[in-house]
Amino acid sequence: MLLPSKALKKLHQTVPICLAGNELPGNCDLRYGQFFYFFMFNADGELTTVANMSNGLTDRINEGMSLPKGFVDMVHDAIKIKTSLDDYEQAYIDAGGSETSYQALLGKLTEMERIGSMRVVKLLREHADRMKSPTTTRLHALSLEIEAVRRQVINKTAIDALASSIESFLSNNPTHPKAKQLIDDYFNVALRYSFDLGAHCQTLAKQWQPDAPQLAEQLLAKCKRHLNAVRKEINNLKDDKGYNTPRLYAQFGDARKTIQLLDSGTTFGVFRPIHRAWRLAAENKLQ
Repeated sequence: MLLPSKALKKLHQTVPICLAGNELPGNCDLRYGQFFYFFMFNADGELTTVANMSNGLTDRINEGMSLPKGFVDMVHDAIKIKTSLDDYEQAYIDAGGSETSYQALLGKLTEMERIGSMRVVKLLREHADRMKSPTTTRLHALSLEIEAVRRQVINKTAIDALASSIESFLSNNPTHPKAKQLIDDYFNVALRYSFDLGAHCQTLAKQWQPDAPQLAEQLLAKCKRHLNAVRKEINNLKDDKGYNTPRLYAQFGDARKTIQLLDSGTTFGVFRPIHRAWRLAAENKLQ
């Protein structure tokens, strides 16, 4: 147990210790890992750093420290970091969204285990129109959103929001140099838990075809390659008991098989909203 201990009681006299996530200041987006990370805020309530509690404490215990003293040592190291996420956000805005300021902001987020990414995404989108290149700032925001969703605990709402973000950016910037990479991310992250990708992409391609025929072709070509890969995975399955099996049949749009697997399996936690959406889509397809 970390608390109570003499070391932490002494530490708490100079540095307030908060164990309740709902008390965290600074509009910090936890998204994942809130039970495993240590957050340091300055006197203004600004987030200065995030540290992996498991790795940090394990390293210090291996060095011979007790658990409380290891935690105190983590706090002392964190106190040395004076710049906050707010500082890097403001620097980005002051620089008009320059690549140098973006890389510095990205470096700070990386230092903080990417926690706080969605807060930055929101900020960049709010200021995009006032930056030197609104499109570049929107791409910066989208890139951060993609990585946040890729790393976080599965969250259907966030995944669906990301799909909309990518679709919107590509629709408004169909010839952007990053279009191919964004389409790849679209399939690998945003559509990972979607039902019937073939039908979805056909519908989207029809919307894009009049104004962005090349983008529509790219989307359909990627969809074909992706579904071919899914079919190979399905053909290589030894049985239907695998953790990933329902997702494969859902992506392929096999309505009867998806319902059968949902009926025979167990739905839990973060998959409940996803499985509900699969079932509804499969039932509608069979009507």
